[in-house]
Amino acid sequence: MAANTMSTAPKRVLLVTTELGVGGAERCVANVACGLDPAKYAVHVVALAPPPETPKDALVQQLEAAQVPLTFLGCRSKWQLFSAIGQLKRIIRETQPDVVWSFLFHANIVTAMATRVTRRRRLQSLRVVEQGSWRRRFQSWAARQSDRVLCVSEGVRQFAAETLRVPQSQLQVIPNGIDVDAIQPTTYAEPVDRKHRLIAVGRLDDQKGFDWLIFRLAELLREKPEWELVILGDGQLLPELVTQIESEGLNDSVRLEGWQDDLPRWFRDSEIYTLSSRWEGMPNALIEAMAHGLPVMATDVEGVRELLPGDLSVQMVDHWKMPEAEALLRKLMEDPVLRQQLGQANRQQIEARFSLRQMLQSYETMLDDVLSGSPNNR
Repeated sequence: MAANTMSTAPKRVLLVTTELGVGGAERCVANVACGLDPAKYAVHVVALAPPPETPKDALVQQLEAAQVPLTFLGCRSKWQLFSAIGQLKRIIRETQPDVVWSFLFHANIVTAMATRVTRRRRLQSLRVVEQGSWRRRFQSWAARQSDRVLCVSEGVRQFAAETLRVPQSQLQVIPNGIDVDAIQPTTYAEPVDRKHRLIAVGRLDDQKGFDWLIFRLAELLREKPEWELVILGDGQLLPELVTQIESEGLNDSVRLEGWQDDLPRWFRDSEIYTLSSRWEGMPNALIEAMAHGLPVMATDVEGVRELLPGDLSVQMVDHWKMPEAEALLRKLMEDPVLRQQLGQANRQQIEARFSLRQMLQSYETMLDDVLSGSPNNR
């Protein structure tokens, strides 16, 4: 009886993330921790950073409600990473996980260093195409220590193979998923007491390309004062974007609303979603917008081709082909029937291929496979 109990005990999974704020990767960590079958997996989450402050602590509340053990290492800068390595080693000794699984760059590096002499199975998730030569060198080393490197899109897998030089045998693509059943699609109707709205979501930094988006939309917004662009997010480029908006004379047409904790409301009260990123992994906000039934204009960055295949690819533009982007934006702004058709098709695409249930099933299959093999001894 004792042997049988041991054989059926849940496998211990230690999930390590850089932080638990409001990003897409962090949401994936919480969804995985709460969604894996508790009869098969006992999950413990470790975050290198301190707990996020209210109101950006929704994921912490989600984990606590699910009674998932959660530890914060309290690191506030890169200079504290050596402390994080020591703390993580201690947690691994105490919890004896069957697999250690890290998300995001700093967590990947810390975890690789903390598990260098262990025979535990190690997973790393690559969520974005890392920029900068030194980040790439560190990420390349860390990824090659792992038993499996999980890529959120084919574009990230290609980056890992060609740029990071990770062996193909270690790479696996598992795309992001969303709880589609919890999202009510947008009802198509003319807006009341507001302008027609294009919406964009993300940190105000160079990656997200909001400067490009404002420049591309400037003429259209001046021509169509019944439309506005709303950007949700905060970041270091706020002063530059404010200056750009003022110089383009768009104070009445472009709104920087900062970080918002109720994205579904904003999606419901918008007509078009815009993704202007210069690089990505698989943009979660785009998935959410499509699940809400919004038509989109999206730059052809990592993950977008999987989200917008076939006929849906008419919503995808090359970042460098400016007339192409302007033409698509104009067509979407002027054709409500097209907006409705594309929005409904987008919703069907997410339902069919990018549900939370599908993502969790893929992760469980992957875990079963990794845990049945021998650990990487690199």
